[in-house]
Amino acid sequence: MEPAAGATATLPAPLTSLVGRDAEVREAGRLLDSGGRLVSLVGPAGCGKTRVAIAAGAAAPGPVRFVDLSTMDGQEPAGFVLDAFGVARRPDLDEFETLLEALSSAAPDGAPLLLVLDNCERAAAEVAGLAGRLLGVHPKLQLLVTSRQALGVPGEAVLAVDPLDGDTALRLFETRMFERTGRPLAAGHRPAAAAICAALDGLPLAVELAAARAALLSVPEVRRLLADRFRVLADAKTEGPEHHRTLRAALDWSYELLSPDKQALLRQLAVFHGGWEAQAAAILPAYRPELIPALADRSLLSSDGYRGRMLQTVAAYAAARLAEHPREAGAALDAHAAFYLDLAERAAAGIRGPEQRTWLRTLTLEQDNLRAALARLAARPGRGEDADLRMAAAMAPFQHFTGGYFQGRHWLSEALERRPDAPAPARVAASSAAATLAMLACDYPAAAALAHQALPLAADRGPLLTLLGSVERERARYAQSRSHLEEARQLYRKAADAWGEGRVTQLAGAAAWLSGDLDGAAALLAQSLTAFRDLADAESVASSLTHLGAVAHFRGDQPAARRYLADALDRFTELEFPEGVAWAQDLLGRVDLAGGDLPSASSRLRASLTIHRRVGDRWRSASVLEALAECRRRAGDPAHAAALLGAADVVRREIAAPTPACEQPARAATDARVRAALPAAGFERAYRFGARTPIETLLNLTGAAALTPATTA
Repeated sequence: MEPAAGATATLPAPLTSLVGRDAEVREAGRLLDSGGRLVSLVGPAGCGKTRVAIAAGAAAPGPVRFVDLSTMDGQEPAGFVLDAFGVARRPDLDEFETLLEALSSAAPDGAPLLLVLDNCERAAAEVAGLAGRLLGVHPKLQLLVTSRQALGVPGEAVLAVDPLDGDTALRLFETRMFERTGRPLAAGHRPAAAAICAALDGLPLAVELAAARAALLSVPEVRRLLADRFRVLADAKTEGPEHHRTLRAALDWSYELLSPDKQALLRQLAVFHGGWEAQAAAILPAYRPELIPALADRSLLSSDGYRGRMLQTVAAYAAARLAEHPREAGAALDAHAAFYLDLAERAAAGIRGPEQRTWLRTLTLEQDNLRAALARLAARPGRGEDADLRMAAAMAPFQHFTGGYFQGRHWLSEALERRPDAPAPARVAASSAAATLAMLACDYPAAAALAHQALPLAADRGPLLTLLGSVERERARYAQSRSHLEEARQLYRKAADAWGEGRVTQLAGAAAWLSGDLDGAAALLAQSLTAFRDLADAESVASSLTHLGAVAHFRGDQPAARRYLADALDRFTELEFPEGVAWAQDLLGRVDLAGGDLPSASSRLRASLTIHRRVGDRWRSASVLEALAECRRRAGDPAHAAALLGAADVVRREIAAPTPACEQPARAATDARVRAALPAAGFERAYRFGARTPIETLLNLTGAAALTPATTA
């Protein structure tokens, strides 16, 4: 009898080398050598299970038989294996007994026999039944199987065959490119090749297909085309069964083995980006609790019971399948958007308090889902729609924490422009959030305009007045700042809003020390520290400590300042709050400068400046540049100091905010001493050079020779 079509009883001879699977081959061999009767290689489509099985089989000491079950369609597995062996049926034996006899004859001396069964997912339950029976009556038989799910047979050892890591996937890509072209991968194309491998999740099949395409096109072109990965990676290989030749076919194979309810859930899970929590998946129309583990068992997703995720390639496939069902897609996307709108609004309410760390971790993890939900809400037509406004406003506190001022402003400005007819409460909240982020980005005119526009419509004027107080503080208009903040404090007190009153008290304390009223600042900040400790608001506690450190520094009590600021820095670092870390490092640098520790002062101030500039805080960037100028002056480099002063003044003119009152004496002293150390023409030349030179360039200049007349001309 001829072997069944698509099946073979001998190990295939691969046409290419196996790359990056030494560990899996060794582990499979170890499991078999240690007496394992059934070893299952389990992993997602395209991860290279067959190649690992062939390599492990080739290393086996005894006879090996290989059967590909991918073409088994409705047949009994014992009969299919017999056909693969080319063994005729016997009238006196059933198919199982005939198979036993064939296996025994394959190892006539009683040596162990390894039977490799490839692609068992096609009929996992039937193969599991056959495996159990064979192992029960053939003591010398070992089974090595590949499947996208474990068989669940007692004694089964499951070896996960995961996607390749980044370096190994890139090595595979380079190897296949070389095999096809005879040329090594160009050094300039390595970043694009690495990006291709990452986008394809390190799946060997996908990486090999991409390398084959890149040999015909180019690496950058393949990277560009990966937006439609299933088209660009189609028909790039010619050998092997269909589901080993194209990425789409490999995933079709897995998908078609699913029941309709599992197919529907897999499709709908594509609405998530970057993973999902268990409670988020539960909002999908197709969700049933038992389906998530079932899909995980089939290597289509991973789940630890709390959070699930799909490989990017599987997610792209599921999204393509979902697009074939428009009504289902709409329902799933709407459910996703509603869930994350609710999450964002609950986070905005809870981020100021004892659950602050929890909410920050959650929002950090869910950023991709939140962006996708906002995009869905923004696409909704209709007058009076406000969901996208609410979402953008709810995300603003998180944007503050993470330094995403510009992104948050962009979301809010687009939403406000898109929804001119939204209900007043939603527009006021969005305007207030946009004004806050504008102030943090030092766009004071925009912040003030947004706040003043919203004030007449606001049911609660406290937050807007607080914001206006902050704007005027940074403009050094301290009397106006105090007036706004005091009005806000009275409103918060009347409303019994303990957090609002604590916040405005803290900001009033900040305005006081910046204006030079150190005693008044100390009293206000002590009150705010007590309030926020009672409220268990970790960020606000750290901020109050920072301001108290500033008061101690400007009073000349550097040991007390260092204690406050070191405590604040530890708290901000734990929260991963860039604005707070930058503030604490800024002030600790000044403490070091006051103590004469120039290396530490310079290091801290540079670290602070990097963060301030990254988040867009130009107001503090200018102050740090002035402090760094004093560091350079003391280091004997007055020309560099003059250039840094020029850069600081450019920033201050751009934002129309002068040096804070408490820092003006130090700025004036630095300016005078630098001028005294340089000829008038030399000072002006260096100052103008700093005013027109990128700050990164200025910071990298060292030594007086770096600012020669030729350089600064």
